[in-house]
Amino acid sequence: MAKKSELNLKVSLIITACFALLCGGVYFVKNAGYSKDVMLQKANNFYADERYFMSAKYFSKALTLGAAGPEIYRNYADVLLRLGNYDNAVKYLILSLDDDPHNYETYYSLGNAYYQKARLTNSAEQFEKAAEYLEKAATLSPDTEKTYLLIGSCYRSVGRQEDARSWYRRALLSGNFSQAGFYNLIGHTFREENRFKEALDYYKRAIDADYSFAAAYCNAGDMCVKLNDSDSALAYYQKAVDVNPEFTTSYIKIGMMFADQNKYDEAIPWYFKAVSVNADDPKANYLLGMAYKEIGRKNDAVGFLKKAAYRGSDEAVYELRNMGIDLR
Repeated sequence: MAKKSELNLKVSLIITACFALLCGGVYFVKNAGYSKDVMLQKANNFYADERYFMSAKYFSKALTLGAAGPEIYRNYADVLLRLGNYDNAVKYLILSLDDDPHNYETYYSLGNAYYQKARLTNSAEQFEKAAEYLEKAATLSPDTEKTYLLIGSCYRSVGRQEDARSWYRRALLSGNFSQAGFYNLIGHTFREENRFKEALDYYKRAIDADYSFAAAYCNAGDMCVKLNDSDSALAYYQKAVDVNPEFTTSYIKIGMMFADQNKYDEAIPWYFKAVSVNADDPKANYLLGMAYKEIGRKNDAVGFLKKAAYRGSDEAVYELRNMGIDLR
């Protein structure tokens, strides 16, 4: 009897030990997929697939499990930026800076986060905060074009065109970036101040730097219109057509010049050229519809105004409603 009891005890101990091992194994298998490294791998995989919501979810889990470090914070912030969660993006970028205070990408991302938030709130304070971080980024990496572009946008957004020009000129002095592009941007800053002669001068410099820059020809033409020099304006718009026949803006500009003189029959062919290049251009369709309306061809007008409305033109929607047309 004693031997039998001893045997039962041994069997019981063995079963208990096996059960414990089994539970341990199940726990290990179950939780192996929940390690911070696995979470980070999943987060990065979802990021690579542009599934940013899922990527953010797994970054958050990794952080809960103890993941840390400037690169992890920066990558998580990048996902949050893409999701429009600017406040939390700023939070993790600042954490990244605490551990790695000399990283260009972190300063640039911080500036971008503040800039995107400022655009939503139209906050001058946020724009200036963005510029502050971006200037630090430019100091760390002076050969990165996107930084100069965003600094200029920040300053122009708060009416500090001279500061924007200063940074655009720094970019030009570096000799590493598109001269035509930055001359064109300087032209924009003068245009925003209604300094049309100075703007025209810089648009001309952009053209001299790149004779195929169709947008610069159109910008120069716009300044000629402002300066009451319609012949020069038309010549610049025509040159834009010559250098890039696929640039719809130039056709639209020429059409608008004729429309402004009430020469709608002459404007219509130019608008048609624009829609022949890009049938979905909302402005070209809207202007074509309005030109037809002015010459009394209501059916044609409604057809093109509807195309413009369906492609996002609020002006076309307003005009159709005034004409009593139901878009439903």
